[in-house]
Amino acid sequence: MQEESIVREVEVSDGNQTHNARYYVERGVLHARIGDRMISLAVGTQTSDEAVRRLLAGHIQTRAWRRRLAARWFGTGSPS
Repeated sequence: MQEESIVREVEVSDGNQTHNARYYVERGVLHARIGDRMISLAVGTQTSDEAVRRLLAGHIQTRAWRRRLAARWFGTGSPS
């Protein structure tokens, strides 16, 4: 079981940048700060580190998708 009330940090790299997320577990609930959002979910069967890494990877993919979509619709930036 993950120690509770200890703030931890994980990093995920997308090849160009390193992205960080901080999280802690309290009363069986994982609280993660990813980007400008606080995400809370029940602790599952996987480790908290792995759960936060997956959330962070999803956040990175969503941001990249939004950038590509904005470039296509509005002609801003360059699609990656």
